[in-house]
Amino acid sequence: MKKFLSVLLSVLFVFAAFSGCGNSGKDKVFIGEGKLTVLRSLISTNGFIADEVFGANHLPVDISKSVTQGNQTFAPVVSDKISTYAELETLLKSVYVEDVANRLLNEPEKYVEIDGVLYFDIQYDQSEIKKTYDWSEFEIEFDKTSDDGSQSFDVTLKKMNGWKSKIEISTVDINGMPRLCEFYY
Repeated sequence: MKKFLSVLLSVLFVFAAFSGCGNSGKDKVFIGEGKLTVLRSLISTNGFIADEVFGANHLPVDISKSVTQGNQTFAPVVSDKISTYAELETLLKSVYVEDVANRLLNEPEKYVEIDGVLYFDIQYDQSEIKKTYDWSEFEIEFDKTSDDGSQSFDVTLKKMNGWKSKIEISTVDINGMPRLCEFYY
């Protein structure tokens, strides 16, 4: 029985080591279901961020409790999904590479922490970014692995006008977990 378990574990480790690994992009690479599940989650979360946090909309706020600092007016966030700046930062860094997460947080700085509370700068209330895609349903197809180790995927989404469209997303593994290389909206 012990021998059987050790052989079974060895086979599983070999399978895990090769599922999701890439080479130079010249050959088709098998992407395991586990990695595809993580990728689907990243894309769904990117859709949430694009539609409800940094893109077409922002997190819900309580305008009646607005505060002014300098010449900016901030309203406290009243969301059951993200309630602190630390939660927002953690979410972004779990989805995107660090420079993209930092860019979303700081360029422009739409969300700030004031006295331990997450606030939204209401000058950004009317977003210039319009909702482009319906992120609720999509299909993923592996495209290639680049020489730098990043992987590209074709993602088929419905546009808001009803037509289907393909976008190419890129991921890179950081500490064994894929992260999106860009903010897609």
